[in-house]
Amino acid sequence: MEFIRRALDSVWAQALTDYEVIVVDDGSTDGTMEYLQSAGQVIKVYHQSNEGPGSARNLGAQHANGAYLAFLDSDDLLFPWSLRVYQDVIKGCSEPSFIAGKPCQFGCDDELEEVACGPVQSERFVDYLASSHQWRWWGVSSFVIRRDAFLAAGGFTGDRVNGEDADLALRLGVAPGFVQITAPTTFAYREHPGSAVTDMERTLAGAWSQVRAEKAGHYPGGKMRARERREILTRHTRPVTLDGLRNGFRREAWKLYFSTFTLNASVGRVKYLAAFPCVAVAQELSGGKTIRSWVELR
Repeated sequence: MEFIRRALDSVWAQALTDYEVIVVDDGSTDGTMEYLQSAGQVIKVYHQSNEGPGSARNLGAQHANGAYLAFLDSDDLLFPWSLRVYQDVIKGCSEPSFIAGKPCQFGCDDELEEVACGPVQSERFVDYLASSHQWRWWGVSSFVIRRDAFLAAGGFTGDRVNGEDADLALRLGVAPGFVQITAPTTFAYREHPGSAVTDMERTLAGAWSQVRAEKAGHYPGGKMRARERREILTRHTRPVTLDGLRNGFRREAWKLYFSTFTLNASVGRVKYLAAFPCVAVAQELSGGKTIRSWVELR
């Protein structure tokens, strides 16, 4: 409950005040609902019973009135200038479909003291797929999405997997206008042991879901944009295979490696394709101990 309290405090501290707050409680048992009902601020609160983060975000989006949706996980934070920066980008970039904010990763509050506002800087693209030439990933708390584009893309998957945000980004692939904010920092991503991204089984399930969607032609862009999609997709799946090795999911990691072999080869990821077996063998010879990979993933 402390995390959600801090997250909401960061929203209420915004310099921009023209927004609504929607919170979806996904079956919490720690007193969160009682806190939300007594918070003393205007909040729309909805409840569902353990249906997962994608479903919770979709429920919130269904009840939103604004033209844009800004997502914030309960363990992350905004800075006082965040919504103002997003508004400036929306107005200055002709109302793009998709905006990704700039993160600051932290483990304790002291690490946030040096973060400051500054002039807005960004990179602009005709759409998300056009940004495929380098790594541009910071998770759902970086997402600001025009509501009509979000609904047209079908929202988040309701499957209980990690990587549902990467999947949505690919489904937004050709929606007009993508902007990545490079300054200032717009949100703080909290690193802690209880984070959902530490669940390896869900991470593998999410990677498989994206691979199957690509192979089935479910992502937009067709053959003309295939290389861009695969550049983005394989940047997500490569680290999953190596994390699988490190965390005892050797068989699953090898299966994902083989399933994505052609996808990686099509975008020239020869170094990874050659290095993965070496990393796997080295770990096997080390008796399964965790080793640090020297493979450049991105």
